[in-house]
Amino acid sequence: MRRAAVLSFIFSLSTLSGAQDFQQWNEVDLTATWRKFDLLAPLLARTDTHLPNPQLAATGLVADFILNRHLVLTAGYLYADLPQIPDSVHLPLFAVTPVFTVSRFTLYDRNRFEKLVGYTGSPVRYRNRLFVNRPFGASERWHWFADDEAIFNLSAGNWNQNRFQAGAGARLNPRLTLDIYYLERVANGAAETTNVLGTLLTVRLKRPGEGGKP
Repeated sequence: MRRAAVLSFIFSLSTLSGAQDFQQWNEVDLTATWRKFDLLAPLLARTDTHLPNPQLAATGLVADFILNRHLVLTAGYLYADLPQIPDSVHLPLFAVTPVFTVSRFTLYDRNRFEKLVGYTGSPVRYRNRLFVNRPFGASERWHWFADDEAIFNLSAGNWNQNRFQAGAGARLNPRLTLDIYYLERVANGAAETTNVLGTLLTVRLKRPGEGGKP
C-alpha cells in the first residue's frame, strides 16, 4: 500500500511537470562499501517538458573516505553527455565535507572542486553545499532534507549559479531508498529560473559473500 502511494505520488509529479515549465532530474545511485571506502556509481538523466530530450545523461564513480565522524574526503570522476549541444564533459572532482550532528539533525558542509573538461573553456568550479538531514518515523525509516548550493567559477572569477533543494524520502527495504525533491536553479545570465522535480533511488549492493534477501 505504501509503495503504491509512492508510485502514485511520482505519477502526480510527472503530470505536474508536464503541465508547467519544469525539468525532471531522475537518478539511480548504486552504492557499495569496499574496505574503508564508500563507493557510489550514479546514473543520471535530465529531461525538459518543453525542449528536445534528453538534456543530460551522466555516470561515473565517486569514493568517500570517512576520516572520522566529523570529516569526509571524496574523490571521483563523472562523464556527462549533453546531446542537445552536442557536447560531452569529463569531470574529475575532489571534495572535503565537515559533518556536524545536533540532536537528530545532521549538517553537511561540502566543499567540492571540479574541472569540466570538454565544456566551453574547460572551467574549474568550486561548489559549496550546505545540506541538512532529519530522520523520523518508526526505526527512522523516513527522512526530510534541504540544502543550498552556491557554485563559483574559479576560471571566470564569479558566482554563476545557485541551487536550493528540499524533499523527503523513505527506506523501502534494507537495500532501497527513494527520495523525491523540488529544486530551484538560478544561473547568472539565464532568462528564467529552472524549476526541477527530481527522484533519487539509492540501491545498496551486496558485499561479496553476503547472502539473504534484501
